[in-house]
Amino acid sequence: MDVAKATERLLKLAIPNHLVWLIFFYLMFHSFLNLIGEMLHFADRNFYCDWWNANNIDTFWRSWNMPVHRWALRHLYIPLVEMGYSRTAAGVAVFFVSAFFHEYLVSVPLRTFKTWAFMGMMGQVSCSFNVRV
Repeated sequence: MDVAKATERLLKLAIPNHLVWLIFFYLMFHSFLNLIGEMLHFADRNFYCDWWNANNIDTFWRSWNMPVHRWALRHLYIPLVEMGYSRTAAGVAVFFVSAFFHEYLVSVPLRTFKTWAFMGMMGQVSCSFNVRV
């Protein structure tokens, strides 16, 4: 396949992919989690912050999925820093674990293992932590 045809296919898929992503975000984070929070009388419903106003990738990752962010902070980042690792090393480790699970959640349902999700996440490490990878 030539580059022009590949680029055309990528651009044709970009808008539907983005719309599916936004619909999933709305259904999962805004509708489903708030419904569960209402049924369980869960008072703190901070499932996401204003990720659409993020001016850099670091702010985006800290604000778009608050339950996962708080879990990673509590169970991965803080224990690694307390064990003596630098903040940058702990942040890269959190990204690595998150990238692994993103790849796992993509490759198992699709029955393929291409490492695209993993590489996409790990490619953002240098933007988030100013690390030269």
